[in-house]
Amino acid sequence: MTSIYLPQFTIGEAAFEEFKNEIGKYGRKVAVIHGEKAWKASEQYILPALKHAGLLMTGHMVYGREASHENTDRIMAEPFVQEADMILAAGGGKCLDTVKLAADRMHKPVFTVPTIASNCAPITRISIMYHEDGSFCDISRLSQVPVHCFINPRVIMSAPVRFFRAGIGDAMAKFVESRWSAKAGEALSYGSQLGLQCGKLCFYPLLKNGCKALEDVKQGRITDEAEQTILNVVISPGIVSVSVHPDYNGGAAHALFYGLTSRAHIEEKYLHGEVVAYGTLVNLMLDGDFENLKQVYAFYKKVGLPVCLKDLELEREDPMEDILAVTMENQEMKHTPYPVTADMIHEAILKLEEYEGL
Repeated sequence: MTSIYLPQFTIGEAAFEEFKNEIGKYGRKVAVIHGEKAWKASEQYILPALKHAGLLMTGHMVYGREASHENTDRIMAEPFVQEADMILAAGGGKCLDTVKLAADRMHKPVFTVPTIASNCAPITRISIMYHEDGSFCDISRLSQVPVHCFINPRVIMSAPVRFFRAGIGDAMAKFVESRWSAKAGEALSYGSQLGLQCGKLCFYPLLKNGCKALEDVKQGRITDEAEQTILNVVISPGIVSVSVHPDYNGGAAHALFYGLTSRAHIEEKYLHGEVVAYGTLVNLMLDGDFENLKQVYAFYKKVGLPVCLKDLELEREDPMEDILAVTMENQEMKHTPYPVTADMIHEAILKLEEYEGL
């Protein structure tokens, strides 16, 4: 038996007006869990919308700092959360993943309000969990996708544009990795075919509109390019994630992300999508996909995403044995279209150092 749960979403400055129609179906009492900065950006929009929808907020709290099982347990233990009919999560990816897992374990409906457009966590059926020290822990699979995602571009624009740029890098990786992982020739299920087709929206529209969308968001302009790019950062990769077989839901770019972030300075200084963007170039070089490599490299140079080791404060002479060991051990490398070794990834990294976009 196969079940695919596709996400539902609303986008627009009036998106929160749908609280009554969407959240109201499940009761009246809502617990709100959020990030600290996220609440400052969204409180002025969320509280009036809840009141207008006739919904009662039983309480609100900051989720913590990490998407950890400890924070999940803390949320579940809160009386105002236990009392609520449903949970509304407002924040970035780590906040949303933490709340999604708590809601899943409590068998409560969960709704999401992304306050940055940097990943597809607002609509996926997984929670990527970390230890309290920031190191990767596991990926928890959930019974359902969030019931509904509410995207207010004005809230998104209150965050530094760096998050949006990183989100574009993360979304483009979804197309490259899923396409690469599925090229071994296995028969593809309907869901995998659906996801791979949707993956094109994570790539080609971003190459076309990404630069203008970034400038629009930076200037606070809600344009069609800005909204379409937000959707292709949050929704399109999420549809890939919930549709394709798990074997095709990652690849070398994300595996290398986990390897690179084992270095403290990268974990501390760089955003997820920035590191994944660099890994995407390595993935393309590894595969010899020079047509797409040329396009992505030029685009990254234009928007300011990492294209070389120096951009991540690393040196070519670094043997990176620790990074490569973590990369190869990561679950993203359990399924590859052909055998891949640490030496092959290292060679791709070194070739990228010599690459000039030609």
